[in-house]
Amino acid sequence: GFAQCLHDFRELNEQVDVAPILDELTNRPALDYDYTAETEARLPELAGGLTVALARAFKLLDPGLKNPHGEQWERAFKIFDLLL
Repeated sequence: GFAQCLHDFRELNEQVDVAPILDELTNRPALDYDYTAETEARLPELAGGLTVALARAFKLLDPGLKNPHGEQWERAFKIFDLLL
């Protein structure tokens, strides 16, 4: 599941190099502890894996979907809320 999405993101990132963009967009939740350097370095990749999973969830919810709108986003987020 998620491991495959991470693998697929890594392959995509090698072709397009989107990790720096995701690094800028990735929110770091406030925690009582600091992130380790290793964790901080993996956040863009984890966000990328979740993005791949989200795109696949949209296709499962509606195979013909091209541009998700409110209702589709809401359904996808409900599924992710169950899993994460």
